[in-house]
Amino acid sequence: MSVLAADRKESRYQSIVFAIDLQTRLTDFANRDFGVKDFKRFIQLRYAYGKDDEENYSKYRYLLQDCKTQLNRTAALLTANLVAAKSIYPTAINEYNQRREYQNSAIANANQLLIILQRTIDIFEVDVNAYEPYVKDINREIELIKKWRQKDNQIKTHLKG
Repeated sequence: MSVLAADRKESRYQSIVFAIDLQTRLTDFANRDFGVKDFKRFIQLRYAYGKDDEENYSKYRYLLQDCKTQLNRTAALLTANLVAAKSIYPTAINEYNQRREYQNSAIANANQLLIILQRTIDIFEVDVNAYEPYVKDINREIELIKKWRQKDNQIKTHLKG
């Protein structure tokens, strides 16, 4: 007998699967320059409106590349921390604490992703609506990790000190 998709429980590995998918989508978004449509025009408009003293293309190319690098590195760390946490099945309290640290690091990485996206919005003055799906997905990832931590609290009661 099969179970309807709507009635299925989330997999224990859902947070990892979702993180891998999120990492792929964020990398694609970064490769599309975070929604900056016309890079040259963006810099010219900043100069024209007096926000910059000169048309400094190298500065904004560097900032764009820096945001891409930070985003890719942080998304990879998020996935790596989740995989590391999942690789530990706690049989003692110290293993539980180590797993918990990886989970906490993954949540910190997710929050860092939000900050990186906010920074790109501030620097490149792009449409915030283009970022909304990514922000929702990052918040969903945080929720998945927190649910996983709550389930781990049940394991903690059965562990030896």
